[in-house]
Amino acid sequence: MGLGTAGATGLLGTPARAAAAGTDPYEESVRDARMIWERPPEAGHDAPCLGDGSLRVQVLSGATPDRLAFVVRGADETWQSAAGGLVLRLAGTPTAHHWQLDLWNAELTATITTTRGRVRFTALVPHGRALLVVRLTTEGAESAAAWEPATDTGAGHPLPYQEDTRAAVRVLVAGGDAAAVRRALAAAGGVDTEHRRWWHDHYRHGFLSVPDRTVQRFYWTQIYMSAAALRRDAPVTGFGHPLLGTTDHLALDPVVAATAHRPRTASHSHLYGGLPGVGSKGGRAPDPISGWGLPAVEAAYRAGMDVRILRDRLHPGLRKAVGFYTHFLVAESDGRLHLPATHSPSYADASDATYVLALLRWALTALIDSTRRLGLTEAGLDRWRDIAARLTPYPSGPDGVLIGRQVALTRSHPYASHLLWLHPLREQLADTGLARRSYAHWASMRDSWHGSSYVTAAGLAAATGEVSEALSHLRHFLAGLGGGGLYRPGRGEAGDETAVSVPLGAGQTALDLLLDSRSGTLRVFPSTPPEWPQATVAGMRAPGAFLVDAARSDGRTDWVRVRSEAGEPLLLDHGMEGPFEVLDEQGRPRPWRSAGPRTVRVALTRGETVVVVRPGQRPTASPRVVEAAGAPRAWGLSGKPK
Repeated sequence: MGLGTAGATGLLGTPARAAAAGTDPYEESVRDARMIWERPPEAGHDAPCLGDGSLRVQVLSGATPDRLAFVVRGADETWQSAAGGLVLRLAGTPTAHHWQLDLWNAELTATITTTRGRVRFTALVPHGRALLVVRLTTEGAESAAAWEPATDTGAGHPLPYQEDTRAAVRVLVAGGDAAAVRRALAAAGGVDTEHRRWWHDHYRHGFLSVPDRTVQRFYWTQIYMSAAALRRDAPVTGFGHPLLGTTDHLALDPVVAATAHRPRTASHSHLYGGLPGVGSKGGRAPDPISGWGLPAVEAAYRAGMDVRILRDRLHPGLRKAVGFYTHFLVAESDGRLHLPATHSPSYADASDATYVLALLRWALTALIDSTRRLGLTEAGLDRWRDIAARLTPYPSGPDGVLIGRQVALTRSHPYASHLLWLHPLREQLADTGLARRSYAHWASMRDSWHGSSYVTAAGLAAATGEVSEALSHLRHFLAGLGGGGLYRPGRGEAGDETAVSVPLGAGQTALDLLLDSRSGTLRVFPSTPPEWPQATVAGMRAPGAFLVDAARSDGRTDWVRVRSEAGEPLLLDHGMEGPFEVLDEQGRPRPWRSAGPRTVRVALTRGETVVVVRPGQRPTASPRVVEAAGAPRAWGLSGKPK
């Protein structure tokens, strides 16, 4: 019996039977991303994580070698403040450890050999129950291994827990309140099956396979962490978590949840320090556009085309944000509208700060479009159009776009906030060389870069067509994660240690190399590096509520399948050189119009599917796991190949 099933029967039910290895591409690729530890992790950023978005658990070494700490936190607590915890006290001194985090079943299994015997456990947080369940079996004198409350978590209240020791498999339940623990421990059947069924479905909302197994495995850890560690009701700021929408995990997106259950409108109450003309002298309060998370709201709307998001969240927020800046714009002798001094994040104060201009230009475009889509008659529409037409271009020089007027980038900048227009906003400038020069100048100074800087660099490189460089930045980031591979402590602008930085931007960057949507065109394999001659995506969501499947082999696109969920017009750059066919779902030719080289325009109704194929190719019913390149190594602290 494998570790993944040891002690799986008992009071909380029997797990569903797993499919045979290799028969299901989802199971095959997710199981391949399992993480292994050959010694207990000492720090939280290297420790395995279990969770369901409401309760999060990390397992790591305790105060002495014969103790293991199970640190438990609630959804509203940071990763630095423990809600409580438990310690498993072993009878002997450990001589060998083997831990494995099975992402497919969202379970941690471990075998620990000690001087007194052996301990095996399986730990999970059954999805939707906010409880920790641990099943424990022992050999030899390790029957004396026991649970005890943690004393060094700083929690203000003990963690409720109860253990049933009547059977050979000891079952512990912890979390919630004492009544919930008793009910869960007394319940018979179903919990494991429901838990595994939820996770198996979770992984089917977006498939990726590439020859670089390090990138592929990291993608699946991102999908795991999106459900295990992210709060469902987290406040939305900045650009949110685009991976959730791109991979068809909209149900986890806090924007979607908030719109469906409690619409909110933007407030100016926190912006007194961010007034144009004041700069950082009034404090570094966020601008209203990113502070209210409007780019994240717009991404959630585009992913599903839910009119409630547009009507209740995006359009009102855009009106207030644009109105906020309207009062500060100044018409100068060049006929352009300019902004007084604002703070360019992590760099300097500047008038006509590129960062703020990019956000404002984006907001104006989105506001005008949302007005059209909602069919509204807005008194300010002509004013918004005039501002968009007269807003000053980004200040620039020989090295590309500047921080702001007469403020050049002269030192290393870890965030590249002045390049926001290029990535992630993906604004298209008439001078394409300006984008390349701007990126190259920023990337030439790396003294202050950290892990997330390489994620930013990968996105910027992909946006400028430097695909091999984008892959190099992504690989550098993944190598820097070290053994844990799941997460690392983040650092905010002011240098504050955040809880756990779940770097979903890195997973999104991998997807950006395979799918892209800018200026209304869906592009398939637009920036795929030559190192990936084969690639597969399935069930990926694109703006316009399109679901995309595609396959690539020998460095060429074989076929693309796009399903429309909203009936939006499709402009598709399929990337195929030479002849191709445009078919319906039954393989029959269907009408289309050319929109340029490799680009077709197809009118789709809600629920319709179009397939573009090279002659002789036909799409497969299920995605394909492509052949691995090189000799990939397992995630985990051991670093041993699988």
